[in-house]
Amino acid sequence: MDLLGIKSFFITLLLVQFISPIAQKAGLTDKPSGRKTHSGEIPLIGGISIYLCMLILFHWRAPIINYWYIVSATLIVACGVIDDFKHLNHKTRLIIEVIATIIMISWGGVEITNLGNLFGFGDIQLGYFSSIVTIIAVVGGINAFNMTDGIDGSAGGISLIIMTLLLALANTIPQVFDICSLYIPALTAFLLFNMRVFGRKKAAIFLGDAGSMLLGFTICYLIILISQGENRIISPVTVLWIIGFPLFDAIAIMLRRMRKGKSPFAPDREHFHHILPLAGYTLNQTLNIIFFISLSLASFGIIGEKLLELPEYLMFYLFLGLFFLYYWGMSHAWKVMKTFRKIHAH
Repeated sequence: MDLLGIKSFFITLLLVQFISPIAQKAGLTDKPSGRKTHSGEIPLIGGISIYLCMLILFHWRAPIINYWYIVSATLIVACGVIDDFKHLNHKTRLIIEVIATIIMISWGGVEITNLGNLFGFGDIQLGYFSSIVTIIAVVGGINAFNMTDGIDGSAGGISLIIMTLLLALANTIPQVFDICSLYIPALTAFLLFNMRVFGRKKAAIFLGDAGSMLLGFTICYLIILISQGENRIISPVTVLWIIGFPLFDAIAIMLRRMRKGKSPFAPDREHFHHILPLAGYTLNQTLNIIFFISLSLASFGIIGEKLLELPEYLMFYLFLGLFFLYYWGMSHAWKVMKTFRKIHAH
């Protein structure tokens, strides 16, 4: 860890301690409800602390980190904080996410222009469709990561895994190196308060929508940076594997909701992280399984491209096949729970 990382870790620790009592007094807390079974009011300050840490340290890397990334991220965080306070409807959130993505595209210059050789007939150049595809991908990514934030440590832990892999892959790209070097220590500091470690029975703070949306946006920003252009580090299909678990869970749950005639954004308790506890797993065991799946998918994508040199279309079809297997399993959750109960019993 370099000096930037050390500063990021300790600044986040201090910000959590400073902001937590303020959030309690202001009412920026998550209260128990029908879907939320935690006890007490938990401050929703994890994302705010990470964001403020980034702003404090931004001047150290201002020539490298894209100014328009900061502007877009600020809009995303502002939307998340308002949502944590007032519970915005999904249409308003989507509009703000689209505006933030347009800023990233138009002024930040970060855009998906090439989907790679997905079907085996050559690279798919998006041309005039680049902006719309980028908006759909980024907004989808933001909401996918937001949906993973259902149990203590899930969204933060998955983001930590992904950013660590991105740092290892693209440490020669200054902007990717600096953003990951800043976020990884900050996430580590946040998780010390969010996960049930050191004998803690419940989370001391939550990430909040501001945090999960910020992490989703930032990861989308980074993977577009390293998967587009002539000097790309990874192919676009490998991106799918790197963020595989959030995509699997979000798309599967939205398809199931629409199949039942519900809004794809309607809340429920049918995510993967809800099913495992019903099968008898503890929260930490559930987290370990989620982290293992997330790391395995990402690692397979990277190994498949870098070491095995598998064709992009083969990697894409394998990804689709695995998704449909996951979707079938989640659509037959009672069978999945029965299987997991047997595994857990042994």
